[in-house]
Amino acid sequence: MAYKPSLRRTRKIEEMKLDIKPVMNLMVVLIPLLLAGSVWTKLAIKQLNLPPKTAGGGNAEMDKPMELEKRVGLNVIISKKGFYIGSASGFLQMGAESKEEGAPPTIPLNEDGSLNYEELRKKLIEVKEKVLETDFSDKSAIILTAEADIPYKYVIKTMDHVTFYFDDQNDVQELFPQIIIGQVVI
Repeated sequence: MAYKPSLRRTRKIEEMKLDIKPVMNLMVVLIPLLLAGSVWTKLAIKQLNLPPKTAGGGNAEMDKPMELEKRVGLNVIISKKGFYIGSASGFLQMGAESKEEGAPPTIPLNEDGSLNYEELRKKLIEVKEKVLETDFSDKSAIILTAEADIPYKYVIKTMDHVTFYFDDQNDVQELFPQIIIGQVVI
């Protein structure tokens, strides 16, 4: 006698419809959120001019100046002693014309050992007033250089202080918005 197969052992394959509503709801919310977030990251970018890749070792034709322009070449060096402010002709010092070994910085550190950003801004406002009266081509440019062991946050804070300032009427005034990152040559 043959056994009758049990009904429990047979399985029927049921077709299931794919429900994509939850995935579509996620995309409807996620895509605008990502697009809105990308705009905010774009506002936080600061454009900088970096030095050339090869310093002096490149093509001799490229090392020659394209035009002879009158340039200030304003330079700020961030060091552990303070700020050195200068141009192509020399550095502003306490009674000295050029940066010598061991010479004091233009703006020394505060008494607590922190960098004196307010004095830097005052000195750069004086320089800006004098430069505006001349015919230099780089009136709004500044070369910012830091020693190798200066933390990055101090470089960024210095960039913020040399870009703009608030005048007596509390209006934003442009100082040196075009920042060029310089190289430290040891």
